[in-house]
Amino acid sequence: MLERLGTFGRYQITQVALLFCGNLTIAFHVLNFVFIAQEAKHQCTSTELVESSDSDVVYGQCHGNIVNVSTNATTTTQCVAWKYEPDRLRSIVSEWDLVCDNVPFSRLPQTMFIVGQGIGALVFSILSDKFGRRPFLLLSHSVTAGVGVALAFSPNIQAFTSMKLINGVFQQGIVVTSCTMWLELFPRRRRMDIVFIQSISWCACLLMLTLVAYILRYNTWRTLQLVLSSASIVVVLQIIFQDESLRWLIANKKDDKAIQILYKASRFNCVDVSNVIPQVTAFTETTGDAPKPDTNKIPTVIHVSRYTVLDAVKSMFMLKISIIVWLSWLVDSLTYFSLYLTSSSLADDFYLNFLLNSVAEVPTAPLYWLISKRLGRRKFFMIFHIVSGVCLLLATALKLLAVGVAASSGATALAFVGKIGNAACFASMFTYVPELYPTNIRTVGLGGGSTAARIGAAISPFTSLLASAISWLPGTIFGVGCLIIAGLVMMLPESQGRELPETVEDIQSWPKKPNTCTSMPAT
Repeated sequence: MLERLGTFGRYQITQVALLFCGNLTIAFHVLNFVFIAQEAKHQCTSTELVESSDSDVVYGQCHGNIVNVSTNATTTTQCVAWKYEPDRLRSIVSEWDLVCDNVPFSRLPQTMFIVGQGIGALVFSILSDKFGRRPFLLLSHSVTAGVGVALAFSPNIQAFTSMKLINGVFQQGIVVTSCTMWLELFPRRRRMDIVFIQSISWCACLLMLTLVAYILRYNTWRTLQLVLSSASIVVVLQIIFQDESLRWLIANKKDDKAIQILYKASRFNCVDVSNVIPQVTAFTETTGDAPKPDTNKIPTVIHVSRYTVLDAVKSMFMLKISIIVWLSWLVDSLTYFSLYLTSSSLADDFYLNFLLNSVAEVPTAPLYWLISKRLGRRKFFMIFHIVSGVCLLLATALKLLAVGVAASSGATALAFVGKIGNAACFASMFTYVPELYPTNIRTVGLGGGSTAARIGAAISPFTSLLASAISWLPGTIFGVGCLIIAGLVMMLPESQGRELPETVEDIQSWPKKPNTCTSMPAT
């Protein structure tokens, strides 16, 4: 049915454009914390003890040394007020004095945001499988927009942290619903094409975020938060034009609604609806209506097998898949977000570093499109986890053991290549994981993996603290973790050239059956 409707007609292009708007919102809400919580140069200006006229004071970043002139005695005391460079209102760190002993509070909002993402991934994956993708996409997008605006008016760090938790829950509702809708919009032979488009759109969103943040670099963090949250206005277009997933409607016997969308899509694509649904005559030119079809004769796209959430871990076969998926996504997410949040991971300039991290994602789409359809998903993940692990370990060693411009440039180049490998694996998990789960727990499988990813992401804001204490340890953890995952992914089934599975038995039978590759590249 999806083949007969046309592959890249006006209807599909419209739906993809609306889902791209979701990507824009996701990028602006996930990574805006990098800019609104920038580190601030600070200097103590006042301490707990009152300085007297017969004392000299030497101020540091977090303490003050008060030297009594007559006795030459020195008293070290805690700082209670600071001055900042640049402007105090440029970051939540400087506005709310989240420095020195208060540094952990500067990382807490992003950690709570990621905890919220984990909750949202579990909740909305289950709800969207049961009640449909579109309602929870629109709900999540609307609440995310409202909370994003409210964050700009936070009176203190406590209110800010609480709202970031809510923001994370509903932002993840956008992720799990839109990612599933991307895949379900197209037939199997075009699956890799849509993954390519999705990856490129994500890279475009990151570059747009970098540009907006750089243009507004001299404004307050509240202004930047408002501007980035304004991207969520596109939810109005989604409310009007975004349709429910046809696969979900037909799988759940919502035939009347599916027929309405098929008529709409046929008109958009200038396709005779009788070619899409043979049992239905074409709509009349005078009224634009069509006789009500016999819904019992509607060709099915998905044959439903009833599963529950527990089926993702009930058998040893599915438990092995789930554990490897969880570990892989945890390590990839920890590495991915840590490289963004550690401002000196690629270059010393803050905005240049973020730009390099964003540019590193651009090759991921063509690499996955070219390599995975030749070698398969599994070998792709093994190769790029090895590339990422080796390059990050070498970059860490070079920074630690060598000095000079050449060593610094070499370490940056290796870290950049490692970032490409990590980004390729992390982004492609959104495609590979849904292919490893049956239809009725597909979004649950995606949500479970995404929840594991949030654990890694929740830890990532604190890697900069670890790097300040032991500079070589974060890179070593990332590199070794990637190499371990490279070995584990070879235990996963190969989904190359396979239809999306309907049952666990379908997945188990893959090694026994040749794939369905034809003259068309397998996707």
